[in-house]
Amino acid sequence: MSEVRLRGQVPFPDGGEGVYLRFTNPDLDNLQAKFGDNYFADCVPRLNRFDPKFMRECIAFGGKKDGKPFRIAYDDLDCPQVVTANAILDALFLAMHGRTFEGHLDYLENVRKLEVNDDSGNQSSPASS
Repeated sequence: MSEVRLRGQVPFPDGGEGVYLRFTNPDLDNLQAKFGDNYFADCVPRLNRFDPKFMRECIAFGGKKDGKPFRIAYDDLDCPQVVTANAILDALFLAMHGRTFEGHLDYLENVRKLEVNDDSGNQSSPASS
């Protein structure tokens, strides 16, 4: 029996009780259609500058409640933009990599450490010199 894995979701209580952000394949297709092929690669700089068009669309496509799409009223959100941006960022990374943004940075750091520690294959051995 194979393991069932679901994409993670990020609680977003500022959008309403029981509301969370979770991006499905159709949600990601919509973001790509709206923002182009590099929408995911561009998400960090867009969210760093609090791009309102990008944030509005992410909230619109990613909002869920009880497993169903839920329209979050972006214009009525009463929280700092950084709260919204961080929730979007984590939800996008969960959809794409299965880990939050911070978790992905930790993963990349661990990979880098493994590569640095296993760099002996690139060195010339004294016997071959």
